[in-house]
Amino acid sequence: MLLIELKCPGCGAPIKTKARDMMLKCSHCDKISLYSKEKSSLVDVSYVIAGASKESKGVLVYVPFWVVNANLDVRRERLSGGGIMRVVTGQRQMRGTRDFYVCAADEIPEKYSRDWNMDLTLDQPELNPVSDFKGADRAKMTMDKDVAGENAEFLFLRYETEIPGTLQDLDYSFDINSTRVVYLPVWKDNTSYTIGI
Repeated sequence: MLLIELKCPGCGAPIKTKARDMMLKCSHCDKISLYSKEKSSLVDVSYVIAGASKESKGVLVYVPFWVVNANLDVRRERLSGGGIMRVVTGQRQMRGTRDFYVCAADEIPEKYSRDWNMDLTLDQPELNPVSDFKGADRAKMTMDKDVAGENAEFLFLRYETEIPGTLQDLDYSFDINSTRVVYLPVWKDNTSYTIGI
């Protein structure tokens, strides 16, 4: 097992860790930093820890999500069927500037993370920021922000193909403005997971 020594960008204290978790917490100043593969060092990252507002059974774990803020401009979209159904059912469209949530912990089963990504992107959660994890575990971040940006764009494309009608042509631009990390509270009970916000 290879260990690498890094220095905290906040206080300069050494941080020793296995290179598995990309978000590392300094034991001296409690600052959380992002491991940059490109720089082989720790860099500052904007992050929020969301407090749990819903109780559930199980153990509380904080799961990292990349929140990708992007401008989405659909210049042309051609459908075969389903266009009227979209209007009648009030189908929401992803357009304009919005946040895309991308689960960044591969220990969360895909059946949960896939649904969470879509649900949180469509219905932006109201976050209740807290100052720390209050003794709860933190899931390891295993996705870098470039991959998160690609997944955010894929989330838009997945949404477009899953709503009524057959998508025949789509011309769009997807421009990322910023990325940040949000730790969401998740209740883990055996093999089931429930978001606690």
